[in-house]
Amino acid sequence: MTNLMLALLPLTIAAALQPLQVFAMISLMKGRRSVANGLAYISGMTAFRLALGALFWLLLSSVEEAIESGGGKFGLVVGIVLVVLGVALLFYGLRYGISANEGEETVPTWLQKLGDASPAKAGLIGVAMLALDPKDWLVDLAAVDMVAAADLSGLASLLAYLWYALLSMTLVFIPLILVLVAPQKGTERLDSLNAWLERYARTIVIAVAVLLGGYFLFTGLEMLGVIS
Repeated sequence: MTNLMLALLPLTIAAALQPLQVFAMISLMKGRRSVANGLAYISGMTAFRLALGALFWLLLSSVEEAIESGGGKFGLVVGIVLVVLGVALLFYGLRYGISANEGEETVPTWLQKLGDASPAKAGLIGVAMLALDPKDWLVDLAAVDMVAAADLSGLASLLAYLWYALLSMTLVFIPLILVLVAPQKGTERLDSLNAWLERYARTIVIAVAVLLGGYFLFTGLEMLGVIS
């Protein structure tokens, strides 16, 4: 169990380093219902990630059973898919790093106008931030596959995935903590965090693509027996 939790850390880091998710949280925390919106946003993200994890678990189990029953090797298929994804993400990171303009708008306009959202809308925004980002689907799928491969009990598997799900939202919790700890200076600190993210968002996106790409490529090659 401990080894699995440690092995999941690279995926939690990749899932956490998503600037747009934090931008949305900051914008929601600037409204009159800041704490309620923040909690609703986090709840929406958590609910979607757990639901997606359960779906992936069922799909992986069905696909593995179908491939193995047909005489194929599920690990070989997964390895090939991971190599393709790894190369694609590395190419994306390289292309984005070369082609992106320093002066381009980092934060979409609509993300800066969420302060008046209701808690219900904040929850839906939390769902949408994950549902509309393919990178999150890939990371969640990799996490589920890693948990399944560990062959733990049902409860232990669930706890391991919950560990991943909570750590993947580490940066999203920061704006909420800033407001709860110092309500009077909350807006000022949120603005500072927002400015820092705007400055380094492009670098973070590239780093995540490289981290994920390298992880998928290495893991895929290892499963295919190319490296040991």
